[in-house]
Amino acid sequence: MSRGSAYLLVISFLLLIALGFVMLLSTAPYSQEGQMDAMTGVRRQGVWLLLGLITAGILSVTDYHRLQKWAGPIFWISVALLALCFVPGIGIKVGGASRWIGLRIPGLGMLQGQPSELGKIATVIALAAWSSRFRDRRKDFLRGFVYPLGMVAIPVALIAGEVDLGTASLIFLACTSMLFIGGTRAIYVIGLILMGSALLATAIHKIPNRTARITAFLQLNDPEVAKLKADIADMNRQQTQAMIAIGSGGLTGQGLGESRQKLYYLPLPHTDSVFAIIGEEGGLVATLGVIVLFLGGGLAGINIALHAPDRFGKLLGFGLMALVLGQAAINIGVTTGCLPNKGMPLPFISYGGSNLFSCLTALGIVLNIYMQAREAAGESVPLLNREKLTPAV
Repeated sequence: MSRGSAYLLVISFLLLIALGFVMLLSTAPYSQEGQMDAMTGVRRQGVWLLLGLITAGILSVTDYHRLQKWAGPIFWISVALLALCFVPGIGIKVGGASRWIGLRIPGLGMLQGQPSELGKIATVIALAAWSSRFRDRRKDFLRGFVYPLGMVAIPVALIAGEVDLGTASLIFLACTSMLFIGGTRAIYVIGLILMGSALLATAIHKIPNRTARITAFLQLNDPEVAKLKADIADMNRQQTQAMIAIGSGGLTGQGLGESRQKLYYLPLPHTDSVFAIIGEEGGLVATLGVIVLFLGGGLAGINIALHAPDRFGKLLGFGLMALVLGQAAINIGVTTGCLPNKGMPLPFISYGGSNLFSCLTALGIVLNIYMQAREAAGESVPLLNREKLTPAV
C-alpha cells in the first residue's frame, strides 16, 4: 500500500483543524464563550487539541489489536459515562438535552465533554471485535445479527434518551454499514434499516420539539409561510441565516473576518454553523475546498482500512471513517438546507473539544492500521526513525 494514503489522511485533517482555529479566531468574539474574553474558547480548544494530538500519537504507535482485546471494558465504560449524563450534579442539561458532563478546572472554568463522542468510537470498536470473533457465524441470525444489534442498541438508546437523535442515527448508520460489509445477510440489513427508520419516525413523533422541526423544515423555502407563522420562522432561523451567509459569500467570499451573519444574526457561528461562515468569508472556493479535504482524507482512510491485515482492522477502520464522513455530511447537509435542522459539529473544524478529541482518536487508530498493513506486507514503517513501540498481540 502506498504511503500516499497516510500522507493524504494526515494532511487533509490537519488542514481542517488549522481552518477550524482560523474560523474560531474569526467567530469567537461573537460566541457565548467569548463575551468576556475572545480567547477563552481558543484556549479551551487548544487544550483539547493538545490532548487529542497526544492521544492520536500514542494510538498511532500502539497495536490496534489491543483495542480488540479491551473492547468489552472500553464499551462498558462508555456506557457508564453516557448514563452519567442523567445524574444530577454531573450531567449538564442545556436546551432540554442532557448531553454533557462537566468538571470544573481552575483557570479554565467548567470543562465540559460529551460522552457520546467516546460512545461512538467505543461502539465501533466493540462491533468490529464481535464481528471478528464470530466471523464464521456472521450469517447466523443470532450471533451475526441479533446479538450485535442488541449491543449497539444500548448506547444508541442512551444517546437518543439524551434527546440527541442525530448522533444516535449516526452511530446506527455506521454500525449498519459495518454489519453489511462484514457479511451479515442483506435481508437482515434491509430489515434493520426499515426498523431503524420506523423507530426514528416514532421518536420524532413522540417528541413535540422534533416534530415541529420536521414540520418547519418542510416549509423552509416558503417565505410566505414564514411571514404568517412566527414559530416556523423562528425554528428555521438558523438554516435560513446559514443559507444567506453562504449565498452572500459568492465565489471568493467577503474576506476573512468580514462575515456579517456572525454579528448575532446566525446562531452558533463557531460550532454547528461554522460551515456557513466559511462560505461567507471564503466563498464557494473555500466550501468546496473543505468538501474536497473531507473526501480526500476520508477516502484515504477507507483505502487504509481495505488494506488492513485482518478482519478487525478492516471493520474498525471503515467504521471510524464512516463516523467522520457521516458527521460531516450531516452538518453540511443541515447548513445548506438539505437536511432538517440538527445540532451536530463539523468534524475537526467546529468549536467543541470532545468532538475534536474523538476525531483525533479515530485518526490515530487508522494510522496504526496503516502501519500494521505495511508491516504485514513486509515493508518497514519507521516513525521518527524508530519502529512501532508495541508488538502485535
